[in-house]
Amino acid sequence: MKRFGIFSGSGGEGRTPLVAGVPLGGIIPRKLIDDPHLLVASSPGSPISERYRRLRLKLDVPNQEGGPRQVIVVTSAIPEEGKTTTSLNLALAMAEDRDRRTLLVDADLRRPSVTRYITPQPTLGLSEVLTGAAPLDHVLVEVKSSRLTVLPSGAATPNPLELLQSDYLGGVFAELRRRFDRIIVDTPPTVPFTDAAVMNSVADGAILVVRARKTTRPLIERARQSLAHGVLLGVVLNDVEFTVIDRYYYQYDDYNPRRYAANPSDGEAK
Repeated sequence: MKRFGIFSGSGGEGRTPLVAGVPLGGIIPRKLIDDPHLLVASSPGSPISERYRRLRLKLDVPNQEGGPRQVIVVTSAIPEEGKTTTSLNLALAMAEDRDRRTLLVDADLRRPSVTRYITPQPTLGLSEVLTGAAPLDHVLVEVKSSRLTVLPSGAATPNPLELLQSDYLGGVFAELRRRFDRIIVDTPPTVPFTDAAVMNSVADGAILVVRARKTTRPLIERARQSLAHGVLLGVVLNDVEFTVIDRYYYQYDDYNPRRYAANPSDGEAK
């Protein structure tokens, strides 16, 4: 089988790059589905949306060497704690910055979740890039009505960890760092799998998503230990009801052009 280069450019000035006669993934118009969990897109003035923007600002703080935290891994201890919803909303909040290029990478090659929020769903992605079946340019997806680019997971693979530990991963992320200012990486949970720890080795740090009233202290400790060889930037507490201050500010602030009457049930899921 022919192995394509990981990085490919156009066939010439003004020409659309092709792989096996198929145009680049970004050429196909794609958009986010209408989903209540994507609050930064559907309810940009909501309290949760503002919290994602606060998280974005916290992650903008330079590292100890004074450099930017460019690649951020998002993970959780176990499934259904909100890591993918957090990844998507954080990436959308970052993409609001017109001066920086934002990429969301679906690195969950076991149970991809980002792709289901995109329509039409892309069929190629990170797994094809790492196996050499498709170049990077062919799989990057531009999302309409936003400044967000997505690198989907691609086809399921029988051994995701072996693929992530390949020599190509470092080269792929070196190229992504060159192209994008902010990169959010959605990964599998840390307790059952070690994928997040592998991805954290090519990142500038990880954030751990835990769910209120669900994630136990022992699970949080196990997740923290699994990320010990990288940088754990902090913990995001998910599915918390709004405070009285949240409700008052967003319901009555006359200076907020996107006023939003907070609903305590508007938490995240999945």
